[in-house]
Amino acid sequence: MNIAVLIKQVPVSNDVSVDPETHALVRASSEGMINPADLNAIETAMVLKEQTEGKVVVFTMGPPDAEKSLRDAMALGCDESVLLSDRCLGGADTIATAKPLARAIEKYGKFDLILSGALSSDGATGQVGAMVAEYLNVPHVSEVSAVEYAGGETIQAVKKYQGEEVVIEAELPALMTVCFGCNEPRLATLRTKRAAKNKPLELYTNAELQFAEDEIGLLGSPTIVTDSFSPERTRKATMLKGTPEEMAAKIRELIEIEKGKN
Repeated sequence: MNIAVLIKQVPVSNDVSVDPETHALVRASSEGMINPADLNAIETAMVLKEQTEGKVVVFTMGPPDAEKSLRDAMALGCDESVLLSDRCLGGADTIATAKPLARAIEKYGKFDLILSGALSSDGATGQVGAMVAEYLNVPHVSEVSAVEYAGGETIQAVKKYQGEEVVIEAELPALMTVCFGCNEPRLATLRTKRAAKNKPLELYTNAELQFAEDEIGLLGSPTIVTDSFSPERTRKATMLKGTPEEMAAKIRELIEIEKGKN
C-alpha cells in the first residue's frame, strides 16, 4: 500500500510574529515542529506500511525551513518527501492550501491512502484534509481513532461518535484525518535521523504545480483575516487563606460583590 501523509509545520511556542498587513503568521520567524496530530497520522501510516509493504511519502507546504519537519518525518520511517514552497503560495487559507497539496499528490504518483492529522495546533480548522479529498475526488473520513486494512479494495476506519465507536468502510483510494492521541507515535533514533538526511526530498514550486497566481496564496484565498489582536484580560486571581469555613465565607462574599457589579 502506497500512503501519502500530509503534515504541517507549526510553531513550537506561542511566541510568533504576525504580518501587520496580511495578519498571517510569519512562519519563518519561529522555530517549527511537526503538528502533534500529524505524528499520529505518521504512526498510522507506518503500521499500515509494515502490514502491507509499499511506501510512505510525506507532503507539506511552507517556507524553505519546513524541510526540517520533512526530515523529522523521514526519521520516523517515511520513505520520501515533498516540500511545496514558493513565495506565491504564502498567506494561503485552507482552500488555497488544499488545492496545491492535492495537485502535488496527483503529480507525484498514485496513492492508495492519504492521511493527515485531524486538527492543527495553530489553526485547528479541521478543513484541509476534507478539502484535499474533494479536490482529488476520493472518499474521506474525518477524525478517526484507528485505521484497519484487511486487504482488497476497501479500508475501515474507527471513529468515535456520540460516545460510541463506529466502524466506517471506504473504497480505496481514500483520505482519512487522524485524531491527536489515538496512538503512541514512535521516536526517531540517531541512526534513523542520519538515514533521513539521505532520503529523497523533492521541491515543488509553482513552476511544477502550474497554478494561476490568483488561484493560490493570499490572492487565491476567499477568506481573509482583517485584524488580529490579543484579548483584553479582565480576570484576576485572589488567594484565600484560612479554614475551609473562612474561605467558603470569603468566596460567598466575593460572589456577592461581583453580582453587585452586574
